[in-house]
Amino acid sequence: MLFIKNKNVSLLIIFSLLVFSCATSNSGVLYSVSECPSNIREKVVFYANEYARKNTLFKLGSRDLLEKEGILEVDCSGLIVRVFQYALKDTKYSLLFDDTNVSSFYSYFTIPVVTPTPGDLIFMGTNTVYPTHMSIFIKMDNENIYFIDSTYKEEEGIDGVSLRYYKKDDPKFLQFARLLLRSNR
Repeated sequence: MLFIKNKNVSLLIIFSLLVFSCATSNSGVLYSVSECPSNIREKVVFYANEYARKNTLFKLGSRDLLEKEGILEVDCSGLIVRVFQYALKDTKYSLLFDDTNVSSFYSYFTIPVVTPTPGDLIFMGTNTVYPTHMSIFIKMDNENIYFIDSTYKEEEGIDGVSLRYYKKDDPKFLQFARLLLRSNR
């Protein structure tokens, strides 16, 4: 069972942005904030798979580009930032940030969802108040939740970006969420 943390202040801010639907950037251009649409989330899954295919390693604080020659390295939030940057290229959408960490994704840039779809985010951790890890939701079957993430777990032989799964009732799953995006008008 997923634990959905009370994010009243963050949700109030997000709700206000969605209801009033307009804001201005530093350049004075109007934009709105909206949930990431399904076609962008599908691209996110594609790019996450590309990082896995390239045997990308885990390195805290890294977010290498797919085009980099040699060994690629990303951490969990770096993977999320990069795959969304690629997925948003040549669309009317952009990120609400340049770079961010798990805590900020959770507190400011996502909205909880009950039923995730491929490309949504999963917040994870052993602390039921604040997540310490995040991944990209791929699918769910009767027993398991499948996701792509970047992590280092020496005891499990994991170093980098891979498709993994845990049992649906694993207490590590804290919340499903959808990224909020800037929609340029």
